[in-house]
Amino acid sequence: MHTLKSGPSQPIATPPPTQCQDAGSVIVSRAVGRPSAVVRLGRLITDLLFPPRCLGCNRLGSFYCGRCRAAIVPVTDAMCPACRNAVDVVEPVCKCHRPALLYVRAAGEYTGPLRHAIHRFKYGGQRAAARDLAALLASGVHELAGSDAVVVPVPLHPQREHQRGYNQSALLARAVAGALPIMVDEHAICRVKATPAQVGLRAADRAHNLRGAFVAITPACAGKDIVLIDDVCTTGATLRAAAQALRAAGARRVRAAVLALAVPGSQAGDGTER
Repeated sequence: MHTLKSGPSQPIATPPPTQCQDAGSVIVSRAVGRPSAVVRLGRLITDLLFPPRCLGCNRLGSFYCGRCRAAIVPVTDAMCPACRNAVDVVEPVCKCHRPALLYVRAAGEYTGPLRHAIHRFKYGGQRAAARDLAALLASGVHELAGSDAVVVPVPLHPQREHQRGYNQSALLARAVAGALPIMVDEHAICRVKATPAQVGLRAADRAHNLRGAFVAITPACAGKDIVLIDDVCTTGATLRAAAQALRAAGARRVRAAVLALAVPGSQAGDGTER
């Protein structure tokens, strides 16, 4: 396991892509504590010397400014990722009867400055923005998390992660875990199938592409309450495929938290491209 330390304007270290560990491997989850006073001071000095710019509007001061936060179209309900109906979090049983992933919590709709910020974070090498963007997720994850909950980022295929240089979902998961804190396990599930880009595909085609794409590790998942972390939920195909693998490995229940939820009928195709 890699020990990760980061500042707000420093790139968050990303472990090198790895293959799935076998079922006999020991998987270690870790709790990420609140940064020390020295680390917080270092972050403050770094921000003063190299002030970040908002990924939504390019304003100086933070990676996601207050004005762009105010522009977020909130998603107040927990949503079924398959049919987009609101779900009761106490008894999360949707009429579409796809129970592998109970529901998704999103900070907002995938539109406006939030969409622009996620795209720059994901494809523009803006790793240091993870901490500010993860702050949008923290309240939803806190609601989802129980005393034994484990945060698990949706993995990239090793080839894709090598090309991009990082997994944006893992950066978000680490930042969320550091803010709450909560246990995070980056090795509970891995992607074993390299799928083509999902942009522009219908939901059924996305689901077909993702069949068998994920493998979860039983010792890491058995009996666990898992919160999947991703940047965007478009059709929900990626999250559902990951949840199915986690449930097959023995996870007690799987829910998800994302930065943004694509509005049905929009052209937001890059959320599940991974």
